[in-house]
Amino acid sequence: MLLVIVLVIVLAALIAGGLAMWIKLAAANVRVIDAPDGELRNLVRGGVMSRHVITSGTLARLEFYDWGVRLCGTVISRWIVPTWEARYDELAIAELVALPASRIAVCFRLLDSDPRSIAFLSDRSQDILRLLQRHGVPVDRSVTKIRRVDELYR
Repeated sequence: MLLVIVLVIVLAALIAGGLAMWIKLAAANVRVIDAPDGELRNLVRGGVMSRHVITSGTLARLEFYDWGVRLCGTVISRWIVPTWEARYDELAIAELVALPASRIAVCFRLLDSDPRSIAFLSDRSQDILRLLQRHGVPVDRSVTKIRRVDELYR
């Protein structure tokens, strides 16, 4: 009986440690600007692809405002999906990327040398590019195939 209790405690500690590390790694892609209050203009649900976190399904939200975009988690995934914000004039380009056996993602790259690029996985990538283009963001509609997420950061 003591062995079972010890194993349960060790398992719980490993799970807690793994979650803590995952949350810390996800925080590496957080980019929060001093965004003004604005009216939500459009919302797309999907997944996120960043240096340390890839989600599928609809665990992330891409929100469009008059000032720019915010990528964030849903109510149940805010602890793992990094919040990432950018004004439209800060975006150098929005380009399409895809991992093998993955949906197409819209990758957001910044004008400055900020390495915190992030990609949003969605079946609505062409709609997203149209919305961004309306706000003057350069877009690339050709799909770049990548083998690993690290290739987004080179």
